[in-house]
This record gives sequence, structure tokens and C-alpha cells, in this order.
Amino acid sequence: MTTPVTPARLFSWQYYTHNNYGDALLAEAVRYLFHSFGGQRYFRVEDGADSRYPVGPRLVERANTYDAGLVAGGGVIIPRNHDLSGWAFRSSVATARKMRRTIVFAVGFNLYRNHRGLSPTFTEHFEAVIEGSPFVGLRNHGSIERLKEVVDRRFHDRIVFQPCPTTFLRHLVDGAGDPAAVPERSRRVTLQVTRSPGEQDDRVADEVLRACRSLKQAGYEIELASFFAKFDTPVVDHLRAHGFDDFTFVEMNTQGRDMLLGPRHFSQVPIVVSTRGHGAMVPFGAGSLVVPIDNSPKMVYFAREVGIDDLLIDVDDPDLGARIVANVERCHDEYAARQDRARAERERLYDVSLENLSRIYHALTGQVPSERECLPLGELEVWLSSRLHAKSMAFEGRTRGEAAQAAPPTAAAPATAQDRADVARAWLRERREELYAEGDVARATQVRRALEVVSDPTAPATTAGRGARYVRRRLGLERESR
Repeated sequence: MTTPVTPARLFSWQYYTHNNYGDALLAEAVRYLFHSFGGQRYFRVEDGADSRYPVGPRLVERANTYDAGLVAGGGVIIPRNHDLSGWAFRSSVATARKMRRTIVFAVGFNLYRNHRGLSPTFTEHFEAVIEGSPFVGLRNHGSIERLKEVVDRRFHDRIVFQPCPTTFLRHLVDGAGDPAAVPERSRRVTLQVTRSPGEQDDRVADEVLRACRSLKQAGYEIELASFFAKFDTPVVDHLRAHGFDDFTFVEMNTQGRDMLLGPRHFSQVPIVVSTRGHGAMVPFGAGSLVVPIDNSPKMVYFAREVGIDDLLIDVDDPDLGARIVANVERCHDEYAARQDRARAERERLYDVSLENLSRIYHALTGQVPSERECLPLGELEVWLSSRLHAKSMAFEGRTRGEAAQAAPPTAAAPATAQDRADVARAWLRERREELYAEGDVARATQVRRALEVVSDPTAPATTAGRGARYVRRRLGLERESR
């Protein structure tokens, strides 16, 4: 007879989105893991809020009525909210200090190549969040080491490894495939290659085109997959514009109608080439061999974590196209041995997660779970979860999202010119970091110049003047405004 237990009630701080399939599936996978753990008996994610919108004291008070808050998944340690929190959690430091028992789970250190680091505010804010945390877990050891560089040493022993649940999702739900199964070895490859607006030329797209032509000549069936249409379809358009359309286009984003499309699809694809974090993690969790392309540190962290760094390709490699072909062929030739290693890695990630959830439940309740194995969620439970995600996304956007964009009336004294300048500077700094994160270097540069103007009225407006200032900065004679 099963002993009755009291589930721990959780309030989830997460992203409600359908624009990015990886982020959408990730939010669901976190709930799948907590709900399925220990025969579906120990946790319930009962409420939540989108942390992209302003988080104030009243919302934190509501979260504190639960057994714990849950900041779960994704590359949220990224330059955002520069003067507020320093990362993708939109609250003040004072509000963060009011957060009680907040679990940080499977998050990633997500600085891109063009980022210059996190703002000083990040350290103070993040430490406030984890001060009373029962668990702080990052999705790879690379992220752990980077986080330890910026938080106080007293937190170091508490920061542990918690893999992203998308990397072992087949253990958590029915309908995504057998956890032990792998795709049949064949000459079939899916490419998921992001091209950001900041790219100044077609070099990467040209290399992908070259790789596709070579793979086709070698007898491969080719697919192009999109996780985030804004950034993934430009490469598809480039191939078609240059006369190559002998491929199948797969759009993963179904606006929440079929959340498990990705795992099901990739469970049939033997080899995947990807530049996107969850564009690599989701196929890996579904049984594909992954050839990762290093266009940001997070791809390096993931490749090292699961032992595929020998397949890692630098996006700036002048022979990128040839390297893609060579590594796809290596996967095909060494298929059985590589699949054995990948299967063992998925089991390791799953076992680590079971141990961590046992620790979390014990920390919250003082009780040790009598069982740990996940009981996969059924089709109805998955569908209901995705519908809740969609409804929450719409509700959050119409309420907190619109409120954040509005300028509510206030009885306070009219803002002075200096107040308005401070607001402008804060907004420009945040927008600059967002554009750098998106890889839109051209627009980020324009915003940086606007920031110079509002920060320093003497900032040069001409190309020659900016060039002179650049030289002075390179020589250390002048510092750039932040």
C-alpha cells in the first residue's frame, strides 16, 4: 500500500511564450519533471508569473504563500534590466530580498560573445534571491564556474549541477518516445542554424548552403528546422534565394497546440546540426546525435557537459561548411558507439535530477521521498499543461504586460528634466544590452550612440568625431559611458 504524502506546493517564475519553441518546451518540461517525480506524488506547480514583466512586493507576497518559489530553466543569467536586477528577472533588489525559499533550477549563464559582462547590480540581486534558497542548480558545469566568478564565496558550495529536463524529457511523458530508443542509422540530417540581424554578411548562410549541397551529393536527406522563426528562417530563405530548395522545412513552433512535436520528430532523426541551445538539447534528449556549432559560450558548455565537444565547430571557422559535412559523416560512421555514449549521458542527467528533487523535497518538508522514479505524464495531462501555459501567456500579456508598457497617472510631482534624462538613460542601457544579446550589433551601436548623447551632450555627432573618440578610448585616454 502506498503511503500518502503531502505534495510541496510551488509558485513558478518562468517565461510564458510561444515565440521560441525551446523556451516554451522548457517551461513545460520543468513542470513535467516536478509533477512526474516519485510516481507523481511529491510536487505540484500550482501558480506562477512571467518574470519578464515587473515583479513587485505584492506578487512576491503571493509567491511566499507557497512552500517555495521556482526560478526554473533557460539562459536567464544574461544582461537584462541593467540598473534593476542585471539579469532576466525584472524586480528591484529590495523586492528580491522579500523572496522566501526560492529554488533556482536548471538555469544557464548565457552571456554571448559580444557581451562585456554582467552589471554590478546582478551580484547583489542574485545573491538576494538565493540567500534563503533550498536549492541552487545550474544546467552545466561551465555555467557553475562562471557564476562562481561573480557571487560571494559563501554561496559557492551551494551551487550544484542540475541539467535541463529537455535533455531527458522522454523519461517524463508518454508520447515522446522510449527513453532507451534511438533513431535508425540513416543518411538523414536536420540543420537548425540561427542568423541574427547583427550579422554583417552572408558568410555563415553561404557556408550552410555549401554544406547542404555537399551533404545532398553524399546522399543525405536534408531538413531545415526552425525553433524561433525571426532568427532561424533567414538561413532557409538564403538557401532558396540561391537555388537550393531540395530540403524539407520543419516549423517546430505550433503555438502550443502540439508541445511534444520536437521530441517526437527528433526521435526519428539520427543527426542534428545546431547553433541554438535548445536546438541542441531537445534533439539530444530525443535520441539524435548532435553536431554543435559554437556561436556562443553556452554551446561550448553543453557540448562539454555531454561529451560531444570533439564535434564542436567554431562558427568563425573559415571552412565551416566543410567541417559540418565532416562531422556529420563522423556521426554516421561512428553511429553505434556514439549512441551508446549519448544514451549513458541521458541516464546520468536523469539520475542527477532525481537525486536533486529528493534533496529539494527533503529541504521543504523534512521528509525523504520513499520513491524517486518518474511516472510519465499521460497525453491528457500534457495537453492540459500546454493549455494552461497558453492561457497564462495571454492573461499575463493582457494584464502585467500592458500595465508595464502603460504610463499610469500618478499624484507625484511632475518629473524634472533630470528625472526624464535618467529614465531615458536607463531605458537605452537596457535596450542596448537586449540588442547585443540578440546579436543585432548594428542597432545596438546606434542605441549606444544615443546613450552617449543623453549621457554626454558633448558626444561627437560626426563619423570623424566618433573615430577620434574611438582612438582615444583604445589608447585609454577616455572611458566609455555605461
